[in-house]
Amino acid sequence: MTRAALLQLLAVALGTLLRHSANLLLPRLPAPWPTLSTLTVNLAGCFCAGLLLVWLGQRQDADFWRAVLLTGVLGGLTTFSAFGVDLLAMLRAARYEWLALTVLLHVGLGLAAIAVGWKLGQGLWPARA
Repeated sequence: MTRAALLQLLAVALGTLLRHSANLLLPRLPAPWPTLSTLTVNLAGCFCAGLLLVWLGQRQDADFWRAVLLTGVLGGLTTFSAFGVDLLAMLRAARYEWLALTVLLHVGLGLAAIAVGWKLGQGLWPARA
């Protein structure tokens, strides 16, 4: 195993540990209520992705760090499958208003978090002329 592959593996493990920590720390309501930890990690992941996209855009080794940080850490942290499980629980319980609100929150706030992260990243790492 190459050093790069080992680092990517450790990055996924870190993201997974962060995800599990969010599950333990944040309250979980019984189904079909939306899961706060899923929303939190997805929004945090979107925000960090926005930051990282700016930082990566200025690096010669962007492909390496994209694999480690975006695919590894953020891939382990965020979870689309848990989002799908939450939605199915709401659908099966006929909680359509919560399902719609959950989709709106994850997608709308996720997009906003990426945009805010991107803007903050531009301030932290201004483009070089």
